[in-house]
Amino acid sequence: MRCPGPPLGVLAVVTKGLFILWAVPGQGGRPLQPPTLQQVQALVRHMAEDAQELFTFYEENQRLAIHNICRTNHPPEWLRGPVLGPRGLRGLQGTMASMSQALQVIIRHQQDLNPPGAEILRRLASTHLKVRGLLSNLQGLFPAPSSQPGHRPLPSPTAPTKVFRQKLEGCRILWSYARFMAKLNAQMENRSRRARRDKWRARRGSRLSTRS
Repeated sequence: MRCPGPPLGVLAVVTKGLFILWAVPGQGGRPLQPPTLQQVQALVRHMAEDAQELFTFYEENQRLAIHNICRTNHPPEWLRGPVLGPRGLRGLQGTMASMSQALQVIIRHQQDLNPPGAEILRRLASTHLKVRGLLSNLQGLFPAPSSQPGHRPLPSPTAPTKVFRQKLEGCRILWSYARFMAKLNAQMENRSRRARRDKWRARRGSRLSTRS
């Protein structure tokens, strides 16, 4: 007797999961084998979509979708400036390390406000896994044993009077992160298109030279 296949919804989740299976750190905190740039680009594309979805959910869930108060034009310093600067992807390691720490703070705050298994905790944990995965893969592409990022201590539990301020700060970080990932994805897509175009022109020029 033939067993029924998994539901389509499960297949969709598995398909998305393929983008990060190779991103989970192996022994020693590094991927089992260095990722390719194409794999990193696939993960970044998925993370850009995920970041926007998380921000939209967080803004609604925390009842902060009023007067665009989360949508700041003053992101944290580590989410400012050109996404791919002179150091290219290598320069993203510090950004992802800081974002990982920021997500830990947001998760800890939300754990004080929500029961275990709450949807917002699940979404935050999923995004945190992807950020750690990208960081791990960047370290696989650009190994630098002597430059482990430092970790700031996590804050103590927040007093009730500071709950709204912490919610708002978390929302603004997620907004800035979503914009950052959208720009990163666009820049990587543009670079990939230019590389394919240059490769096509080089092959075409080679064929023309051979004929003449």
